[in-house]
Amino acid sequence: MKMIFQKSLFILALFVLPTSAFAQDANGLWRTQTNEQGHLEIEIEKCGAALCGTIVRARNPDGVSGPYEHLGKRMIWDMKPTDQADSWANGKIWDPRNGRTFNSRMTLENGQLSVAGCVPGICQSQTWVRVR
Repeated sequence: MKMIFQKSLFILALFVLPTSAFAQDANGLWRTQTNEQGHLEIEIEKCGAALCGTIVRARNPDGVSGPYEHLGKRMIWDMKPTDQADSWANGKIWDPRNGRTFNSRMTLENGQLSVAGCVPGICQSQTWVRVR
């Protein structure tokens, strides 16, 4: 009887706990999509109540790390959790290719991070993969 009660309590807790209790963690090192110049590695971590991301490495298309003028520059900031699990919005993202800053949002799904930069009415996104 005690075992049945414990199992029932556990199952009930699964339905009562908020979804965010099971949220995936976006903190860590992420690799941007590769283009003709290579890719960047972005360290995402908490900064206050939001998430921020800093460029920590640049790799050429062959995967070789090299010098990069924007190392240490913040690329993402003010990403705040939304009501939807594994989703952040109302942040900013800086595009090192053109030096422009865009409104941004992120969604984590199946271990991949979809990162979008938006201007009114138009968003472009990339899918980043976790390095660690």
